[in-house]
Amino acid sequence: MALVLVTGATGRIGSALVRALLARKDNVRAIVRPGSAHKLPEGVEKFEFDLSSGALPRPAFEGVHKVVHLAGLVGSQPYNELVRHNAFATKNLLANCPSYAHRVILASSISVYGEYNSKTVDESFAPKGESDYGKSKLLAESFARTYCESLHIVFLRFGMVYGPGFEEGYYPVLSYLKRGKMLVLGDGANRLPLLHIDDAVHAILLAMDSKVEPCREYNIVGAEKPTQNELLAMAAKELGVMPPKKHLPVLLAKTAAKTQSFFSKGSFSAENIRQMSLDRAYSAERARAELGFEAKVKLADGLKEVVAIYLGGGARGAKSRP
Repeated sequence: MALVLVTGATGRIGSALVRALLARKDNVRAIVRPGSAHKLPEGVEKFEFDLSSGALPRPAFEGVHKVVHLAGLVGSQPYNELVRHNAFATKNLLANCPSYAHRVILASSISVYGEYNSKTVDESFAPKGESDYGKSKLLAESFARTYCESLHIVFLRFGMVYGPGFEEGYYPVLSYLKRGKMLVLGDGANRLPLLHIDDAVHAILLAMDSKVEPCREYNIVGAEKPTQNELLAMAAKELGVMPPKKHLPVLLAKTAAKTQSFFSKGSFSAENIRQMSLDRAYSAERARAELGFEAKVKLADGLKEVVAIYLGGGARGAKSRP
């Protein structure tokens, strides 16, 4: 049985990954912040350390076969905090990582690419990292590449993850839809790169077991490329309401988010507006060809699941799928 070191093990993707690792009889050592109140599943070894404070001590790697780095910050956070917890935490993880670790999987993001409107982006496109979050993840990748000669690193650039555990990020949209107050941002024809949590975990497991070249990056996104209009219509159908018909210019929407003139306090940030209104499509062909990755969760099924949890009044843990 392999010993897998997991950072961010109590996070949303991390929790699902730990369950999957235990199900296949891997041993897990979780890196958690000192004093963390989050409980780990029985049998998971805990190692307390704050990766943003310095290099992870060598004892944390004792006997480790594989490393999965999921810890970090997302969303509308101050840039210096994003850099500290995303970029420098990655550098601190790898500083003492031994070369006998057979594989190091780093969770990155499609946000590193920046904007390529109307194009389908594959790994040959130059990353631009235009948002603060994208810049911090691109810097994390840059730090990691300095270790490519000694470590077998795989970069997984995830799309917009949804599903059990991620409901709160989608609740504002569902709430506005249910009340008939949702507005389409722009013309609604922009494509959204969604990825179900189960498919994210599946991609990590494939990358862990792969024999691909070191320091290779992979786009990990769902097979479907829904437009904003299509996604809102699907969600409205599950809610039993009419899809939105009124449109709001994107620039006005961003201003509205700042002044709260259209949206209630805390519901939509300027970054939320940006994420929902960008036209973004990505190819996962390299991941299919080299990792054997194909998204299994149909968008209609995944969205039905999220809406059911929303209507039920709360989140639940991700269930494994056949």
